[in-house]
Amino acid sequence: MLLFGGKPAGQLQEIERYKLNAMSAFAETQTCRRLVLLNYFGENRHQPCGNCDICLDPPKQYDGLIDAQKVLSCIYRTGQRFGIGYIADILRGANHQRIREFDHDKLPVYGLVKEQSHEHWVSVCRQQLIHMGLVNQNIAHFSALQLIEAARPILRGEVPLQLAVARVLSKKSRNQQNKNYQGRYDKKLFAKLRQLRKVIANEENIPPFVVFNDAT
Repeated sequence: MLLFGGKPAGQLQEIERYKLNAMSAFAETQTCRRLVLLNYFGENRHQPCGNCDICLDPPKQYDGLIDAQKVLSCIYRTGQRFGIGYIADILRGANHQRIREFDHDKLPVYGLVKEQSHEHWVSVCRQQLIHMGLVNQNIAHFSALQLIEAARPILRGEVPLQLAVARVLSKKSRNQQNKNYQGRYDKKLFAKLRQLRKVIANEENIPPFVVFNDAT
């Protein structure tokens, strides 16, 4: 197997994918950005800074205790071995081979929330529970979701939990947004970013798209 910087190519791609997803989630977060950064580096805090854009212009919130319990219970019942998309699929009752192979279609949480979109549960997991320091993504194990001790009182219903209403764009809205942005960007800055991407890719000996693609 090819090696890049002493790491197997597949492992390096997984790490780079994790980093890209982490950056994307930070950009789309609905949780205090300072908390996101502190939790990312293992300094678990729960008190918002009150100064970032999220704190100054907070999203609409709702009583999210039940939603959080559904996600945390699903993570626990599947052995804390699977990633965000798979957990969302179980909650929504997706019918695919992998779920059937693991008998996860027989879990009490399977198909529990079919009325909510896949994007909603990805937002709850990635942009909220992870950022709040309740769930960890184990990069050494295919970004599997694992519960943190702070999740215990949530699972038991001992404390309240407010979650943000997901700011999810429909496919039609995203396509329209993309059309609106076509040609309306700083082309000189774009060229500089592509050059920076090439430098980083050469230093890491990886393809440029692994650093970030043009859409990013």
